[in-house]
Amino acid sequence: MSAGSQAGGREDGVAARKADHLRLSLQEDVGHVGITTGLEALRLNARALPGCSLADVDLGVELFGRRVAAPVAISCMTGGTGAAGPVNRALAAAAQEHRVVLGLGSGRSLLEGGDPASFQVRDIAPDVLLLANLGAVQLAEHGVEGCRRLLEATGADVLVLHLNAVQEAVQPGGDTDFEGVLEAIETVAGRLEVPVVVKEVGFGMAREDIAALVDAGVAGIDVAGAGGTNWATVEGQRDSRAGRVAGAFADWGWSTVDSLRSAATVRAERGSAVVLMASGGLEDGVDAAKCVALGADLAGFGRRLLAAGAEGPAAASEELGVLVEQLRIAVWATGHRSVTGLGPGDLRPA
Repeated sequence: MSAGSQAGGREDGVAARKADHLRLSLQEDVGHVGITTGLEALRLNARALPGCSLADVDLGVELFGRRVAAPVAISCMTGGTGAAGPVNRALAAAAQEHRVVLGLGSGRSLLEGGDPASFQVRDIAPDVLLLANLGAVQLAEHGVEGCRRLLEATGADVLVLHLNAVQEAVQPGGDTDFEGVLEAIETVAGRLEVPVVVKEVGFGMAREDIAALVDAGVAGIDVAGAGGTNWATVEGQRDSRAGRVAGAFADWGWSTVDSLRSAATVRAERGSAVVLMASGGLEDGVDAAKCVALGADLAGFGRRLLAAGAEGPAAASEELGVLVEQLRIAVWATGHRSVTGLGPGDLRPA
């Protein structure tokens, strides 16, 4: 029996859906089938003589006018349900300790009168670069002023607008009118006082869409490639009919590597300073180093850190620390003193 058919007596509406998303992401196999990130097909060029002390390796980078200790982000994942509050606060504590980027889940429920508690982490993470998050298709309803309210309520430094067309199409009652979404993104990017980033939710981005977003003036793009969590599959596990529809999209999308290469090419062709974020199925710090070598400014981790966050602040901090240390070793063992030294020449086919 599907999760959706067992939903009687639980929270209704958006909050119930967010609770299901959190539960399914933690407990079920909701990954892509038949498509991978593409990172397994690449190897970093290992050096036997790194040439410096591991302790001297600098992972710090500048992002949106802020310095972060490592190009690592806890991807926008959860919020809008009571169960998300402790998870987000655990992840916030980890982000504060390691001075990396923290993303919050979709703030739609907050804008529609929901409890804002699960999004409030500034007391725990006063110094982190914090990302608020809203579905781009919801801009038709909430507009620039809704984005401002979301930023004020969360204390975020950056707004992320996510694109989730296939997820919305599979989800019963999903928002599928994407006409004018690009124009709405351009309006928000031009009028909002903070940087605006656009991300997919795990199906990657075509080169044409990346180019259109760069031309629309966004400050950053998170390609969120296929190979990790498949949000059509997540929705399919909430409703039996949605599950029948979702089955055809198990291998849908552009891999993380293909999406990132397209984004790096567009950025170079446009002479753009757009920040590129790579997420979608990244497993460890070596994957993060590969993404940086491919042109990413930031590597995002989702489900792996979500599971640690569900165990509490100590587990979240430990898991995040392992990822950062893996990245540090990978940078050093390819012969660099700084993560910014990584480039395409550090990669070879597997």
